Amino acid sequence: MFLDSLPPIEGIIYLFVLGACVGSFLNVVIHRLPKGMSLLTPPSHCPYCKTRLHWYDNIPVIGWIYLRGKCRYCGHRISPRYPIIEAITGGLFVFYYIMFFLRGIGMAASWPMYFLDMALISGLLAASVIDAEDFIIPAGIPWFLAGAGIVMHAVVDRPNVVGNILIGPAKMSLSAGAGLGLAISIVLLHFGVFPLSFAEGDLMDHEREELSKKNEEVPPEMTAAEVRTEMRKEMLFLIPPMLLGGISLELHNASGGVARMWVQADTNLWLNAGLGALFGGMAAAFLVWIIRILGSYAFGREAMGLGDVHLMFGIGAVLGAGAAAVAFFIAPFLAILVALYMRLAHRQRQFPYGPFLSLAAAIVMLCYGPIEQYYQPMIVGCITLIHQLLGR
Repeated sequence: MFLDSLPPIEGIIYLFVLGACVGSFLNVVIHRLPKGMSLLTPPSHCPYCKTRLHWYDNIPVIGWIYLRGKCRYCGHRISPRYPIIEAITGGLFVFYYIMFFLRGIGMAASWPMYFLDMALISGLLAASVIDAEDFIIPAGIPWFLAGAGIVMHAVVDRPNVVGNILIGPAKMSLSAGAGLGLAISIVLLHFGVFPLSFAEGDLMDHEREELSKKNEEVPPEMTAAEVRTEMRKEMLFLIPPMLLGGISLELHNASGGVARMWVQADTNLWLNAGLGALFGGMAAAFLVWIIRILGSYAFGREAMGLGDVHLMFGIGAVLGAGAAAVAFFIAPFLAILVALYMRLAHRQRQFPYGPFLSLAAAIVMLCYGPIEQYYQPMIVGCITLIHQLLGR
């Protein structure tokens, strides 16, 4: 790639500008996606006077500074969030370039992997801002990341490529079966065979407080029994992927012919990597979903959001199952620090979890290698023990 021929300082400038341009698009995503608006039409315009903006008004960071934070046409104040998001995105592109290529730290050492990871970082940034403002994570963001992860890994993954998520025959069989089950569940949900959980919605605490302040009628909270009923609907959705994944894995273990078929499939790197990305996404999402279901069932209140499940699916498809699992276990420590600060500052204690999952994933992209090496002997020992207990 031509970036390899550039001196580091020129590469830094180029990637900052590229990242800032991506940040400009993220501003569109953050503003429009929660409202269900198209990301392409209408073209960029002032949200107040609706005047279409010229290209030079949209120059990242510089355009806002030149206009002094006001619309050229109506003079209305433009939120400083726009240049902040652009500058942060540009800074992240530069930071990971320095860590990956100049310092040799992290899960990418090639440009395809770098840009895949930057797509993940960008998507996580947009999802985090939306979640922080609206307490939702639009499913389109993590599902786009998952698709990008599956396709990119299938194209570029090789055994010697840093950040590859190639898996063995057994996991390939599990991934294929569970993936088929997931597709079946999605189709059944689409056609109404499987019921949609929380179809009528359940207001969060901050939404109830806002309605109360406006003296508007506040709908009653769902009872513990109603919450558990909704969780059973989600458990029903999980049955096909769990069942077909288990059957596929058992066939691999019990049948020599099936095992040899997967051993042969293992040599097809595009299939191996594609199923590896799918396995990473499903494993990460399953981990969060099970905790969501068990927590909701235990406490009679919705534990974690379903958007967090989608978000982990996207993270797992890009980073792999192991890295996504590490990110999931790091996130609570980050949340505890913020919760302590909010308690000491006497601020509202309810906050979304998506930003902490995103920040944890961003951290893991740099430090997963040492973590994996440190814990791998213990993980291998646990897997061996489980096989011995199962008599295999």
